[in-house]
Amino acid sequence: MKICPLCHTENEEDAVYCKKCAHPFYEESNANNATKANKHKVKKQTKVKTKTKYKTKVQKQKPSKEKQKSGFFSKFLVFVLLILVIGLAFVLGLFIYHYYEENNIKVPNVVGYSYDEAVSILSNAKLSYQQKTVLTTEEDEVDIVIKQSKRAGSKTHENAVITLTVGVLDTRVEVPDVSGLTLEEAVESLNSLNISYQVVYQEDDGEENIVLKQSIRSGKVIDNTKSITLTVSQKEKNLPNNENISDDDTNNSSLTNDNTAIDNNSNNSTDIEISE
Repeated sequence: MKICPLCHTENEEDAVYCKKCAHPFYEESNANNATKANKHKVKKQTKVKTKTKYKTKVQKQKPSKEKQKSGFFSKFLVFVLLILVIGLAFVLGLFIYHYYEENNIKVPNVVGYSYDEAVSILSNAKLSYQQKTVLTTEEDEVDIVIKQSKRAGSKTHENAVITLTVGVLDTRVEVPDVSGLTLEEAVESLNSLNISYQVVYQEDDGEENIVLKQSIRSGKVIDNTKSITLTVSQKEKNLPNNENISDDDTNNSSLTNDNTAIDNNSNNSTDIEISE
């Protein structure tokens, strides 16, 4: 029996319209079908959700023991390789440091030391050396290392050559002009410059003991150990008659000629050299 939802009249089961109010029963049928369809969709969605949950559970399953072992072994191998690399780097660093220390020697400071002291210091440091001289007017710098080719504190290899600049007293002097001066004045001028000299006498009609010429021209720079020859005037001496002179006297008188020379080699003392 179908009951009309509007008038509540009983109708046949297969009735399409209500026999009293003519309400169509097919709308109700469509509504029931829609409800059933919605229920069917809800069931499908529920089933899909259930499958999703199942898949998620499968993904969260623990890996097998074989996979765990292979992962642990690979990690252990990477760790061992890392240790080896660190060890090799450490050994290489020690080798480089040792090589640097052996082949890079710190250059000592030898400026201000005597040459012999500087040579001893460089030899102890396993360094070679060579000498270079430079003239100096300061006596405090004589035989003293004034400069070194490599600065102190710098690094160099073993047996490197260090050039030592050593001071040598400058004994060079400029020759004064003593021509025309008396012998005494010329000697005083030369002695003030520590110049050695030698005196040679020559007969001359002019004033006696006057420097006629000098062997080295004035203005020339020479070492003060070099000797200068001064030619000094001397008047001709009249010899006595030969009749009144014995043989010995004759020999003695012949010594006073124009070749008489005076030298100041030892402490400027005058020694007379006579050449026949």
